[in-house]
Amino acid sequence: MQSAIVCSVTSGGAPLPGAEIVVAGKTYLTDSRGQVRIEVSPGAVELTVLKAGFAPVTTTIDVGAGQQQLLSVELEKPPTVEETVTVSATRTDGRVADQPMRVEVLDREEIEEKQLMTPGDIVMMLNEMGGLRVQATSPSLGAASVRVQGMRGRYTRFLSDGLPLFGEAVGGLGLLQIPPTDLGQVEVIKGVASALYGAGALAGVVDLISRRPGKEPIREALVNRTTLNGTDTVLFAGQPFNSTWSGTLLAGGHWQEKNDVDDDGWADLAGYSRAVVRPRLFWDNHAGRSLFGTAGVTWERRQGGTMAGRVLSATNTPFIESLDTTRIDAGAVAQTLVGRQYVITARASATRQHHDHALGETS
Repeated sequence: MQSAIVCSVTSGGAPLPGAEIVVAGKTYLTDSRGQVRIEVSPGAVELTVLKAGFAPVTTTIDVGAGQQQLLSVELEKPPTVEETVTVSATRTDGRVADQPMRVEVLDREEIEEKQLMTPGDIVMMLNEMGGLRVQATSPSLGAASVRVQGMRGRYTRFLSDGLPLFGEAVGGLGLLQIPPTDLGQVEVIKGVASALYGAGALAGVVDLISRRPGKEPIREALVNRTTLNGTDTVLFAGQPFNSTWSGTLLAGGHWQEKNDVDDDGWADLAGYSRAVVRPRLFWDNHAGRSLFGTAGVTWERRQGGTMAGRVLSATNTPFIESLDTTRIDAGAVAQTLVGRQYVITARASATRQHHDHALGETS
């Protein structure tokens, strides 16, 4: 003798039409009242209730011979995990979804992955982003620039927390002198942004956002040694001083021996010694006012060309190219909330950079 189940499907107390009930491999749909009548054999019957946008429910009901059982099923929407990413590359804080131009964000997790590969610079991190290509500009010294969507590197503006601490044109060696350890995220605008940043941003903008200290102190040390005789030592510390003041400190030393991989007498990897120190100070009264200040010192001595004791076949003389760099920079950003509606932001930065470039040494 046939039995039946009358299944009523609701969500939030309201009928849910179009829900699927699967019984013994067959699918039934609820009507406009959220109900459906299913004829079944007597005994234990397993039902699975499905509806797009809701978590599925599976239940078992015992049905007697010739009986009609009533079954009510309440579907709930599955919990969702939402992440809010705040961007500042457009000079206005806001969510990515609300920005009038596309801003791509490389988060801390991805930065840490690339940091373990190349802790001394950000070249690999940028080279693996879509639409960005790192191009060698001086093979003998290992210098490189970033081309955004095919445009030359001089049209890409590099910023640190919205400040041009790396100078107007970062190409060449700038990318090789920025360690990623103290970066919280990287924001990239691909396309013309000259309305906000001038002619240097015709290709786009890369804004390197620093890590902010949390409630607990941060102490990190990274030591890296490569098979091509390169060494990186990086120290990072973050400390909250009180409820409003906090700070971070980055210190790094990087060394690379001149390396001739193919043994042709010419250095395939330039040798260098570099030291970087950058403290940052943060103040936030949690009522709409904040202040950020930073200063940095970078010193590097880089040398390429022929290996020791080797000469150029064309001239039978050695050729050495060297570049010494000293850069000192400082910057500050202040924000205040006016009338709970407007934000006034003041930015200031200064950079002094000295290059001593020598090439063609023959003695």
